[in-house]
Amino acid sequence: MINVEEASILIKEHMQKWEASASLKENLYADRDYPPFNRVMMDGIAVSFDSYEKGQREFIIMGVCPAGSPSRKLADPVTCFEVMTGAPLPHQTDLIIQYEHLIIEEGVAKIILEVPRSRFESVHIAGSDCKKGEVVLSAPAFMHGPHVGIAASMGYDQIKTEKSHKIMIISTGDELVEVDQKPLEHQIRRSNVYALKKSLEINGFENITLAHLNDDPKEIADHYQKTVNNYDILIYSGGVSKGKFDYLPKVWSDLGVKKYFHEVSQRPGKPLWFGVDEKNKTSVLGLPGNPVSSLVCLHRYIIPGRRMYARLSEEVIFTKHLTFFLPVKIFFMKDGFLQAEPLKIKNSGDFTSLAHSDGFIELPKEQSVFKKGESFVFYPWRNF
Repeated sequence: MINVEEASILIKEHMQKWEASASLKENLYADRDYPPFNRVMMDGIAVSFDSYEKGQREFIIMGVCPAGSPSRKLADPVTCFEVMTGAPLPHQTDLIIQYEHLIIEEGVAKIILEVPRSRFESVHIAGSDCKKGEVVLSAPAFMHGPHVGIAASMGYDQIKTEKSHKIMIISTGDELVEVDQKPLEHQIRRSNVYALKKSLEINGFENITLAHLNDDPKEIADHYQKTVNNYDILIYSGGVSKGKFDYLPKVWSDLGVKKYFHEVSQRPGKPLWFGVDEKNKTSVLGLPGNPVSSLVCLHRYIIPGRRMYARLSEEVIFTKHLTFFLPVKIFFMKDGFLQAEPLKIKNSGDFTSLAHSDGFIELPKEQSVFKKGESFVFYPWRNF
């Protein structure tokens, strides 16, 4: 049985390139200097800093420069232009004085508030953000709102993103019935696949198909052979443990899927299985059927995200020599740290206990006592 870090490395090494479908495929380059001109950042007047430095405090207004108008030139350094936010800074001016510091009467602007001022104050200098040809966004990068806005400002009306990975999530088990059905006493509704699908979708993955299989090796094998060459990853929920009806590992082996590991020293999620159908270039992930186990494994190993840490709000004791994934509720503290409040989970089938959780923290198996205030890696259900 391998450990968590070994499992993570094997998945990263052997899984097909795995980015959210909205990930940038090619670098974005600046099509010109940004900003492309000295940009006014405050409504007021534009004057010559040298004239201001010499003590001039009254300026005759020579006109108004709105945003969207071509840049004008100040012919006489003892005069000024009224300028609006976003307008090009008039030539021969290099200081903006905001309206709040002025009185304007009969075409003359008079400074009435004395504060320290500097050359190019309230001016967004041309090219200070980036120069033409510079990389402004490197691939791969998940395209969130600011990224799309940057791309649009630089003329990218179409952004090349990674192909949309085709994912199939398959639930297994004779005990499962559809959500809209009333289960018998010995049955439960099919819920894992919907939780897994939503977790992938809110983290940038699309093109997800759902399926269900009974605990029948022939049905499982037939379905696999019909679907494997149409998907980048097949994610199974259930059927990978040691029970007499857990047929998946043997079926995969018989069909030529190369196994990289089966079982990880962790709780929950010990029966986790991973392999690759190298002929079809399809990754195969076998998640435990217990709801908490399946979600934890998906977020720990498959959904990419930045590494974050959270501090325990109370002491936790876990004496098993296993990595422990502990569901937590997160609080944002005034000192800038995340605080993780452990939630009481009876077992990996206690799905309802996750209702108030924000994710889970990873407690290393080398410890058994985890003290209040210690920081550990935090995996959110949704990336921040």
